[in-house]
Amino acid sequence: MLAAALVALVVGLALGVAAYQAVFSGGQTVQPELQALQEKCSVGYGLLDNIKERGVLKVGTSADWPPYEYIDPQGGYAGIDIELAKKIADGLGVQLEIVDMKFAALFQAVQSGKVDIVIADVAMKPERLEAVDFTIPYRCETGKAIIVKAEDASGYTGFDWLAGKKIGVQSATVEEELANKYFGDKAEIVTYDRVYPEMTIALKTGKIDAMVAAPDVARLIVTAEEGLVIVDQIPYFGCSTVVVPHCAFELKKEVSSIIWDLIQSGELQKIIDQEMEKWLQQG
Repeated sequence: MLAAALVALVVGLALGVAAYQAVFSGGQTVQPELQALQEKCSVGYGLLDNIKERGVLKVGTSADWPPYEYIDPQGGYAGIDIELAKKIADGLGVQLEIVDMKFAALFQAVQSGKVDIVIADVAMKPERLEAVDFTIPYRCETGKAIIVKAEDASGYTGFDWLAGKKIGVQSATVEEELANKYFGDKAEIVTYDRVYPEMTIALKTGKIDAMVAAPDVARLIVTAEEGLVIVDQIPYFGCSTVVVPHCAFELKKEVSSIIWDLIQSGELQKIIDQEMEKWLQQG
């Protein structure tokens, strides 16, 4: 699956470069199209050279999604995505700067140039291509976990049990979309900026009746937080990727190559396993 994705993205990269060069070669493109493309590409085109000249890769994330990105007990950034960011910065030969913000702000940050790329367990979705571009995926998952308090688990009878309940999700995520799709007409969907600890505390204190999270994240939360259990999952298949701005052709190619090498060597899976274990021990 990752191999097929890589082929498709490389083809798309070649076409993108050709389109951009055609516009700026004085060809048949009319002025409004030229202006639109210039605006779309103003941040991304030539970004790799800018990063290398600057000597710093600015990576946007939302450090509330263990084990992918979170704040460790020492106050530093940690997690699978943080380690991936380090590998990418090393591969580009530059220093790494992590820029932490709300998940919902990440896409605007990469569009505006506040950050160069985003690594935050971002799902690759066609509609997001209107705003940003993607590298090859670095992980895929099936299903989204539903978490409730242990005292409610015995009474859980399936999706119908959630009727009339309050369900917590992180704002602007696939989890929010799925919760609205499956439960929006019969339950209250409550959004939070951060899954851990904000939304987790809300569930434990009864402000919400259930929460939806990625399966790996959910498993770690219920391991770390006594009194919470996973009772079900919402059907889903999706892959996570690194987000880059439009027209960042060379940057996209380089980052995709780094990810591919990590996958092929088994190093990425090693990072995932190590970071999951580390977070479990901290919990």
